Amino acid sequence: MLQEKARRLKEILEGFGKIAIAFSGGVDSSLLVKCACDSLGFENVLILHSRSCLQKSGESEAAINWAKRLDPTHGLATKIVELQPLSWKEFVLNPINRCYLCKFRAYRLFLEEAEKWGTHHLADGTNSDDLKERRPGLRAIHELGVKTPLVQAGFSKDEVRQLSNELGLSTWNKPSSSCLATRIPSGLEVTESRIKKIASWEEYLFNLGFNGCRVRMDKKRKDTVYIQVLEADLDKIMMKSLRVTLIRFFNKDGVKKVFIDLNGR
Repeated sequence: MLQEKARRLKEILEGFGKIAIAFSGGVDSSLLVKCACDSLGFENVLILHSRSCLQKSGESEAAINWAKRLDPTHGLATKIVELQPLSWKEFVLNPINRCYLCKFRAYRLFLEEAEKWGTHHLADGTNSDDLKERRPGLRAIHELGVKTPLVQAGFSKDEVRQLSNELGLSTWNKPSSSCLATRIPSGLEVTESRIKKIASWEEYLFNLGFNGCRVRMDKKRKDTVYIQVLEADLDKIMMKSLRVTLIRFFNKDGVKKVFIDLNGR
């Protein structure tokens, strides 16, 4: 079944001839880039990566370096698009459709870059499982005519990881990621200070060994946060010594209530 989907994905990609790919560095877009290069040749693939204050430190550099290693001889065509989301009034207000507003702006710029490069085809790493969730950004994808080859080929998230592993991609077991603004409840303004706080909190947890963690703010209480860690790390974060360490850390930053999501990620 997986190999049939892989063959179908190859056929879909070959049909584009030349393609630009929205590349975040995550498991989905990484697999899409790899398969596009294998199907079309490196010279017919353009990577488009957006960089902004909403990303964790080093995230963009890691993504671009990964892409460079795919074709170390010639260098895969790559374009970094700088975004300034905190200058977008409608985004800062943080409405329910914030993700739609952001993705629409970013992908519209991607389409412009793709056309300059010589193609009308922009692809995105959306998989079939994403369609089952509430994702406002999907509306922007549909409105702009962005291609979703993984969906067309019927790939689930697990199948994306499985094929990535078979192809030897280091991203196969990378935790899913999202921009730092997703930690701010809808209706609470997205500000530079809030983004920096969230980034510092998650970096602290990462340095304690919690890869893929998220720290969410409370809409009404500034002194309350909600921590999500990978399911595999739940036992670790419940250790008394670590809980004491975390409480002290957050207390110093004015946070009095620290909740842990027992479902994990």
